[in-house]
Amino acid sequence: MSEKSHSQSSQNKITPEFKSPLLDRAWTYMPEGIRQTVTSEPIIPAIAAKAKVIAAQNPDFIRSDQGQVVGILPDKEVYYGPSSGLEELRELVGRFWTYAYRLKNKPGIPPQGLDKKNVAIVSGATEGLAIVMHLFAFKQKVGLMPLYWSNYKGIILNAGGNPVVVKFFDENYRVDFKNVEQVIRKNKITSLLINFPNNPSGDVLTEDELQQLADLARQFNLIIIADEVYNFIRYKGEPQSMLSSAPERTVVISSASKEYLIPGARVGYVIAAEETFTNSWMPKMIRSFSSSPNVLGQRILVEILKDEVKDFEEGRPPRIITGIKKELKTRCGLIISILQEKGFELAGRDEDFPSGAISVLARLPRDIELDDKAFVDKALELKKFSAVPASVFGAPGCIRFGYAGMTQEAIRKFSNNLQDVLDSIRKKADP
Repeated sequence: MSEKSHSQSSQNKITPEFKSPLLDRAWTYMPEGIRQTVTSEPIIPAIAAKAKVIAAQNPDFIRSDQGQVVGILPDKEVYYGPSSGLEELRELVGRFWTYAYRLKNKPGIPPQGLDKKNVAIVSGATEGLAIVMHLFAFKQKVGLMPLYWSNYKGIILNAGGNPVVVKFFDENYRVDFKNVEQVIRKNKITSLLINFPNNPSGDVLTEDELQQLADLARQFNLIIIADEVYNFIRYKGEPQSMLSSAPERTVVISSASKEYLIPGARVGYVIAAEETFTNSWMPKMIRSFSSSPNVLGQRILVEILKDEVKDFEEGRPPRIITGIKKELKTRCGLIISILQEKGFELAGRDEDFPSGAISVLARLPRDIELDDKAFVDKALELKKFSAVPASVFGAPGCIRFGYAGMTQEAIRKFSNNLQDVLDSIRKKADP
C-alpha cells in the first residue's frame, strides 16, 4: 500500500459517522488540530475529577494534583472551576431556558427540556462565539445578516473563515428568502450567524420566519449559530429561540451576565440540544482557550438564577429580569420620543418601538448632511454625548443610541445635548 493510500485509509478509519447534523458539520469543517482537541481526554482534569471524589470520601487523602496555591489566605482564595462551568449554574441555565422558551416536549429537544449537559459556561458570549467559530468556520464561508455586530467579522476571520454578508430583508423589511437562498448557493455558505433581538436595531423574526429559516437550513445542510444574548429582553410578543425551530443544527450563544447587568463578570454560555457538543467538545475547547470561566461571576449568577427559576417553577414571571425589562422599556420609550422630536426616524423592522434588545437604531434627520461617523465625531468634539455610527453594523446614515447605560435623568439631559449638536451642524451648514 502506498504512503498516500495508507494515510487515506487511516483517516477513513478514525473519522466517525455522526447522526447529528451539528456534530457531522463541525467535524467536517474543523482542522485536524481541533479534531484532536475534541477527541482527546486531557489527563489533568481526569485525575482532578477522580481525586475530588476520593477526597470527599477520605479525609486522609492528600491532593497533589492541583496547580494553584492554597491555605495561605483562605478567606481570599478562589479555586479553579470546571472547564464547562459550575454544574449548578449549567443546570440553572438549562432550566431557565426550558421555561423561558417553552422547550419541554419539543421535537429534537430532550423530553424534559435542557439540563446541564446542554450548557457550557464560557468567559462571556464573545469567547463562546470565538470557540464555536473555530469549530465551524475554518476555510468556510459564514453568512452574516445585516445588521451585524461589528466584532463578528473579526471573530470569523480569526477562526480561519470568510464572512459573507447576506441581505436578509427587502425594502419593506420582509425576509427575502429567495435572495438568501441565492446568496447561499452562489457563495457555498455552510453556516449562518444570526442575531435576534438584533444589535443594533432590536429587530426579531416572526415564528413563521424562524420556521422558514429552519427549513432553509435543512435544505442546504447549514448550521445556524444564533447570537441570542438579548433574547429575554423582548418588548413585543413572547421570547423565541432558534432552538425551537431547528434544534438539531442550531448552536445558541448567550449571556445572562448581560441580561442581569453584570457583563464585567464575563459569564456567557453556549447551548445545544446535542449534548456531546456542549458536554464533551465545548469543555475541551474551553480548556484550550481559557482553562475555565470566571468562578466569581458564576457564583453571582447562580444566586440570581435560583430565584428566577423558582419563579418559573411556581408559575410566576421571573421577577428580576422582568423588573429590568420594565425599566429598560421605559428608557427606550423616553429616548425614542426625544429622537423623533429632533427629526430622527427609527431604522429597522419596527417603525414605532423596537421589539427588544438595549439600543435604538435611528436615521439621521434628512437635513443633516454629515455621515454617521462625522455626526458622532461632532458630538464628541462638542463634548455633548457619545453614540455609535451604524455604518460599522452595515447601516450607513444611522446612529445606534444605547439607552441601557443611561438613567432616565441622563436621557432627559441627553435631549438638550442632542439639540446643541444639531444646532451646531445646521448653523455651520447655513450660507
